[in-house]
Amino acid sequence: MSKPTPLMSAEEFADRAGMIVETMCGHAAHRAIDQLTNDVLRGLGYGEGIEIFENAVGHWHDADAAYPHGSICPDCEREGEARAAA
Repeated sequence: MSKPTPLMSAEEFADRAGMIVETMCGHAAHRAIDQLTNDVLRGLGYGEGIEIFENAVGHWHDADAAYPHGSICPDCEREGEARAAA
């Protein structure tokens, strides 16, 4: 399980989110917001679930991946089909 992150105030969260949208765009902003919200959830004790989430969708943040995905992520779709067939 991941290490809990110290809690941040709602004001700090809003400030950090505002800074992200002011200084980043597209894929980079989405990734930064995901990381910020994951940190908040870890601080609330949801680290195990965040690890599951990050392991499942971490590849969506690959630098060469198109953003946003035009449809269902092909990797996820193949994995889902494989799980359904098992």
